[in-house]
Amino acid sequence: MSTGPPPTEGHDTAGDLPQSGRSALRQLLAIRPFRNLLAAGTVSSFGDWLALLATTALAAELAAGGVGEYLAVSGVFILRIAPAVVLGPLAGVVADRLDRRRTMIAGDLLRCALFVSIPVVGTLWWMYVAIVVIECISLFWNPAKDATLPNLVPPARLEMANQLGLVGSYGTAPLAALVFSALALLSGPLRTVLPGLDPEGIFLAIYVDGATFLISAAIVWRLTFPAREASETLAGQSILRTVTDGLRIVKERPFVRGLIAGMLGAFAGGGLVIGLATRFVKDMGAGAPGYGMLFVAVFTGMATGIVGGPRALAGLSRPRIFGAALTSAGVLLLVLAVVPVLLVALPLATVLGAVIGVAWVVGYTLLGLTVEDEVRGRTFALVQSLDGVVLVAVLALAPLLAAAFDAMLSLPRTVSLGTVHLTYTGAMAAYLIAGLGMCAAGLAAWRTMNDKPGLTVVAEYRDVRRRRRAG
Repeated sequence: MSTGPPPTEGHDTAGDLPQSGRSALRQLLAIRPFRNLLAAGTVSSFGDWLALLATTALAAELAAGGVGEYLAVSGVFILRIAPAVVLGPLAGVVADRLDRRRTMIAGDLLRCALFVSIPVVGTLWWMYVAIVVIECISLFWNPAKDATLPNLVPPARLEMANQLGLVGSYGTAPLAALVFSALALLSGPLRTVLPGLDPEGIFLAIYVDGATFLISAAIVWRLTFPAREASETLAGQSILRTVTDGLRIVKERPFVRGLIAGMLGAFAGGGLVIGLATRFVKDMGAGAPGYGMLFVAVFTGMATGIVGGPRALAGLSRPRIFGAALTSAGVLLLVLAVVPVLLVALPLATVLGAVIGVAWVVGYTLLGLTVEDEVRGRTFALVQSLDGVVLVAVLALAPLLAAAFDAMLSLPRTVSLGTVHLTYTGAMAAYLIAGLGMCAAGLAAWRTMNDKPGLTVVAEYRDVRRRRRAG
């Protein structure tokens, strides 16, 4: 990889090798405000996953069936993402201007009330309205939480704090699925006591979901947030000025700009793999089981990368890890496109998920270390808003791109290499283009963020190994 000038800001603070994982974890969890914020975020994330399961199931039940059922379920996904496109920057302003603790408490109480109202009203249109308002509230709640985290933990512990936060966010998904199934089984016996429940248990799941936000509000209520000078400074500014100041940070700082662009690239790469996964496995001769295996492979890899990646790469420069992870993701996408064999694709997808997980947690850590507190809420809100835009774009355009390649290149085509037959379709061509784009993004991030110009990765790794042995 080529080198470039070191960044003028966002210098890595993790040059020292960390203590043992258990010791560092104990020290981190000993910080009571962080522990409570982590608990609130985990409970809230569990509620989000349970809400997704319950509202999609309820949409299918309330729709007329047939095509209407599919459209109703799709509407839930679209409405959950759409508010981020419009309200993201404004949400960041609120996170920076208002008291973050009060913003989070009010957000949790409002989400609880809206979820409880869904089964009470019992109509599809009201569920859609409630979902839009709930997602708007979440756009204010999440930046307030993310912007507060760097104020609660020392910089040396921020990466581990982000790891725990991401595990709490995504690790609760399978737990929510199990709880949803269990509540469906319990709903029948409970209907004798609570006649308002539906036979499928969806209403019960939504009521439990509302309770999770009450619990989150109670946890945040007990939190003491650090005093902030930013709110006083921002009080005299107009909202428009506050928004433009936040965007100017991204425009004027190459380090932050490269960081956000790289994080969105990692997010888009993972979304593309999932978005075309059904067609990809079908083209390889696998059906629904193959799709499920690929899905599990990607998310297992992401969990592994989020939890274990920073630890395994401890001592290396975080900005260089970030650029290398993005480039590696691009290379893996290229290999997936060139070798469409399920037995090869599954381990590759696992490694791909791992490097994307590393890029994501390292990117979040660097963002928290680089951006000042007074604009941090806006920056995190911008990233979360762009996440939604990228996801919508990837899910909408990826199938069209694959279909266009099928038409332009007269695909599918089969290439025989001895006893191995490789079939190439538009999905593989889309992966190829995405892989090239990820490689370019990774190399650009490396050039922009390289804080150790002139030092090769191999030399840096040897130095880290030498320090580990000496320690």
